[in-house]
Amino acid sequence: MSTPAVRVVVADDQPLMRRAIGELVESEADLELVGQASNGAEAVRIVRETGADILLCDLDMPVMSGVEAIAELSATGEVRSIALTTFSSMDLVLAALRAGASGYLVKDATPEEIVDAVRQVREDSMVLSPSVVKLLAAHVTTLPAAAAPQPAPDAPELSEREHQVLQLLAGGLSNREIGAELHLSEGAVKLHLGRACDRLGARDRVQLLVRAVELGLVTPSLLKPETAMDRYR
Repeated sequence: MSTPAVRVVVADDQPLMRRAIGELVESEADLELVGQASNGAEAVRIVRETGADILLCDLDMPVMSGVEAIAELSATGEVRSIALTTFSSMDLVLAALRAGASGYLVKDATPEEIVDAVRQVREDSMVLSPSVVKLLAAHVTTLPAAAAPQPAPDAPELSEREHQVLQLLAGGLSNREIGAELHLSEGAVKLHLGRACDRLGARDRVQLLVRAVELGLVTPSLLKPETAMDRYR
């Protein structure tokens, strides 16, 4: 029995870009383009009508922004979203990730990087463009030493294993890679992440990561050279 194709909705207010990305999706045998939208509100409607797996979403759109669309869909866990935009400012990156985006790509990404990102996010990984990783790295390395994350007084307490899994998640590792590092099955990794989500009141792994960093429970080791930077050079 063959694996069902990944159902994708493309949202972009620029017709040429929307068409190009749509044709790219259609050219892949394991991906299926199920809808296209010109604004955030239309994207939300089409995702709900089609039951899409992945939303490839521009952020700067009329009627409803991409960030707002991602947040609305993430709130109910209806779809995994990848921000695909011209801009990679720190404010936009953080806004998209806090809204629940599972990836952030800039539009100079290659076709191979875009379709690979769809596959990775479908498998529960988080994907960032190299320029976004460098932007985050530059942001963190310019913070004063006093700003280093410290656990908030009211931060929920995690078990040692939950903390280990969460720290590796912050290193940009997939569930499979976390399992290999800690000698755990993927099922066990998902169980620990699920428990951490419950403790921190997070919907998914992306919101869990953002919440954990904000609470000072993990450092943003997503930027460590031995993890994410090597994977996206």
